[in-house]
Amino acid sequence: MKKLFFLIFIIFIYINNIYAVEITPTPYKKHKIIILSENDAYFNQYSDKYYSAGQRIGYISKEFDFSSDNNSKTKWLKYVSLYPKNNVTSFNIGINQEIYTPEDKSLNVSEYDHPYAGGLYFTFGINQRRANSLERINIQMGVTGKYSFAQDVQDFIHSSVNKDHNKKLPWINQVGDEFIFNFLYSYTGRIPMAESKIISMHMLPTASLSLGNGSTYFDFNTRLLIGHNLATSFGPLKMNYGADMIGAVNDDFSIYLYGGLGYRFVARNIYIQGNTWEDNFRHKIEPFVYYFEGGLVISYKGFEASYGITHKSKEYTFQPKNHTYGTILLSFAI
Repeated sequence: MKKLFFLIFIIFIYINNIYAVEITPTPYKKHKIIILSENDAYFNQYSDKYYSAGQRIGYISKEFDFSSDNNSKTKWLKYVSLYPKNNVTSFNIGINQEIYTPEDKSLNVSEYDHPYAGGLYFTFGINQRRANSLERINIQMGVTGKYSFAQDVQDFIHSSVNKDHNKKLPWINQVGDEFIFNFLYSYTGRIPMAESKIISMHMLPTASLSLGNGSTYFDFNTRLLIGHNLATSFGPLKMNYGADMIGAVNDDFSIYLYGGLGYRFVARNIYIQGNTWEDNFRHKIEPFVYYFEGGLVISYKGFEASYGITHKSKEYTFQPKNHTYGTILLSFAI
């Protein structure tokens, strides 16, 4: 099954490159503010474990067509690409936080449970959009440990939601302070499967690579989008698993459902294994993780909203069960 999925994925990417329309798309001349939140409670309000929460406040610039703007001082951004042709370019910045907790919240947490861990990091990225593809290059820089403020955020949320919640969770054994740096690259192709004025269907295969002391992995997934005006978007934004996109790229009304399947080969995950210098990593990670996702996206005149669910398999050897979390996105363009 895995080999078959990989073969289909490679064929999709090949077809997309061979038959892609070599026309530079119309740049989207609006700036976007992104508010993204992920939480397992968005799927099951009683769940609070493993990947417990993630949040992002971000900005995506307007798109530039440097083929017609030869005097721009930022024209060099066009060439930050493996294929700098027929592309419009934007950049993104963001502040992100991830929070991880064990299933057992008692003081005597089992060594086989997920460790407490948090990450707070800054992202900067360049996006190269073409008629039938999207290329993204990002860097992440930040910290794990107490300066991620993961414990502070979780304690605040718990005490705000539950007025009777007075227990401080035992974060003393969290993954320690460490500077993290990750380089991420992803390429997404668009393959129209069916087109009409009312409803269309597109396949969007994506290959992603992450290198760094925080996370090192290779990920490939494919999404199926079914809805109206699918050319408006390459798919929703995500943080933890699944392709992270740039949202709507025009003001047309668009609504679609999406579903996806992905596989990730993982070599490094600081939130599970612990700090780089530890003699014995806290857990042996599962090197191969599969995941499913699905959701609904609506956008119109710069406003975008989406809700999605991601279900991923076990990420470390002693994890007793798979995990599911939800994603909520609000985006505003000006």
